[in-house]
Amino acid sequence: MEKNSGKTGSEPAASAGSLAGMVQPDRAVGFAESIGRDALIKIAVLGVLFVALHFKLLDVMVRKWISDPDWTHGFIIPLFSLYLLYMRRAELFCARRKPCIWGLVLVLPAMAAVAVAVLRIHNHWLAQMSMMVMLFGLVLYLGGWSVIRVTWLPIIFLLFALPIPELLYSRVAVPLQNIAAAGAVMILKVLGVEITSTASALDIISRSGVSHGLTVAEACSGMRLLMAFCALGVAMAYLDYKPVWQRLILVAAAVPIAVFCNVIRVAITCWMYYIDKPEMGQGFMHTFAGILMLLPAFGLLWVLALILQHIVVEEEHVEAGS
Repeated sequence: MEKNSGKTGSEPAASAGSLAGMVQPDRAVGFAESIGRDALIKIAVLGVLFVALHFKLLDVMVRKWISDPDWTHGFIIPLFSLYLLYMRRAELFCARRKPCIWGLVLVLPAMAAVAVAVLRIHNHWLAQMSMMVMLFGLVLYLGGWSVIRVTWLPIIFLLFALPIPELLYSRVAVPLQNIAAAGAVMILKVLGVEITSTASALDIISRSGVSHGLTVAEACSGMRLLMAFCALGVAMAYLDYKPVWQRLILVAAAVPIAVFCNVIRVAITCWMYYIDKPEMGQGFMHTFAGILMLLPAFGLLWVLALILQHIVVEEEHVEAGS
């Protein structure tokens, strides 16, 4: 028998029965393979029941999004939650699903809370919060902890779409009004404008000597920017991998950035009165300035994210002799 001393170019790299031939490359799991027919039926039935049970609450919420300019971002929140799920679809499809009884422990009290909130105390916000708890519980019950690890953020993110009660709104808006007024006064005084403030009331003297009494109303308090950019801060923090400390900073920074941009908005509106263009301060410029402030607010948040990424540089470990 002749012994081969080497491999020829025509010899296959591995035989069919070798270990290399048995190892298959990773293959992405599809939606159909991930969720069986029985699971789809359960999800469909429970989904229809969930919508039917909360139809009135959903209708009230959507009407609030339409009628109140401070909550128009509510239409974007569910879409972004779906986008977050889409971004992590591979993890979701590969998650090991195991029904968890703790989900029902959340669902049953949440159902009772919805009934009490709607029928007894007539508090839509409490009912909507309970609705979110019920949704979390249903996902936990159907998919278990592995699925919740992937879906918890898209579910929690939906809370940004829930209009808060008027009492709580006013308690947040009033301090924001005062901050906006005080900040605008500081900026305009630096620019040489004669202006004074008492809480949210402003008194400005125009270049022609005309006195204008203005009030920073709730509509100018910055609640729209605040709610929208808290949601944006969470989104930017979790869209890609970041250390926990960076994520916390991005979420926390959304608040002062939104407040700062609203101060600039109020200052621009007051400037229109100073240059004797009150019609612009009351109409187009007032609305346009509110929209315009979204750009620098987003820019500041984006720049902060870049700075945080470059604060800590991971050291590369080079092997000896390499």
